[in-house]
Amino acid sequence: MNRILTNSSVHMLAAVAGVWMGVAATSVQAAPPSLSANPGMHAIFPARGQSPDQQRLDESASYDWATQQTRWDPYQARTQLEQQMQAAGQTAGGARGGALKGAAGGALVGVAVGAIAGDAGKGAAIGSTAAGLTGGMRSRRTMKAAESTSDAAVAAYQQQFSLWDRNFMAAMEAKGYTVR
Repeated sequence: MNRILTNSSVHMLAAVAGVWMGVAATSVQAAPPSLSANPGMHAIFPARGQSPDQQRLDESASYDWATQQTRWDPYQARTQLEQQMQAAGQTAGGARGGALKGAAGGALVGVAVGAIAGDAGKGAAIGSTAAGLTGGMRSRRTMKAAESTSDAAVAAYQQQFSLWDRNFMAAMEAKGYTVR
């Protein structure tokens, strides 16, 4: 079963990871959570009667094999994806104020030009409007580019995870498990 990550689910993953980091930082005696060797969350049945300990060993070996075959690790890639999503969010957040910043800067330039022409107020209004529109357009382009980058990163992760997961499942089935 493949998991589909949307922008909102990736943001949710980042938020959950942040909460876990906060809990781990404030709780001295808590052990770090161990990562599952089954990140696809498959139902795995030991068809040849393997013990739970043997299944854990086989899952770990299958994880390693899938990682070697694809030269891609889902946990490392998820960390990189979360960092990309955070950077894109910061870029988009920084761009949101573009229209206001442009308007304020335009008003200052407009005051100076208007003062030379004899009407500082009119110059400020014209400068504010022109620069605000330009800043707003630039802001929207920056936000759209950040969103597009995020979408592409999520799609690339999903595609690579699908390939990795197929290898993981094949390794588990070769070891005598039924995987769904």
